[in-house]
Amino acid sequence: MKKIILLLIAAFFIHLNALAAGAWDLFQAYDKVIFINQPRQVGVAYENGKKIREFPVLTGDDECTTNPGLYVIRKKDPDYYSRTYDTPMPFSMFFDWPRRKAIHEGGVPPGAEKRELASHGCIHVEQPAIEWLYHWAEEGTTAVVISGERSQD
Repeated sequence: MKKIILLLIAAFFIHLNALAAGAWDLFQAYDKVIFINQPRQVGVAYENGKKIREFPVLTGDDECTTNPGLYVIRKKDPDYYSRTYDTPMPFSMFFDWPRRKAIHEGGVPPGAEKRELASHGCIHVEQPAIEWLYHWAEEGTTAVVISGERSQD
């Protein structure tokens, strides 16, 4: 059992070092980066490698996932309306255009309430953070990094 735990700890630190090395390259490649930490349900905006804003988010769960990965804002639409879900999605910034997954305005309940809710794979951000983020981010040049999977908040 101790060997398994030691192996897991070693794998964690190797993975952490790889992420740190990748983050350095990321900040060299992109001036603006939106980092979404799914286990913590927090988003952070970076410009030129410096943190400039942090905001709470609501992502998908294991049924409707928000897939981890590196994306780029492909399309922005301030007044997008989802025909699939018959609902407005203001300030949409699509990072996965084929699946219509976006960062957009949406409710982000506090604490325990959040455990019961999830998006359909998009990333919800509340006002005023979403409007600021929408105007700050740029199509084709702003990276979106989605890290981890959603936990029990």
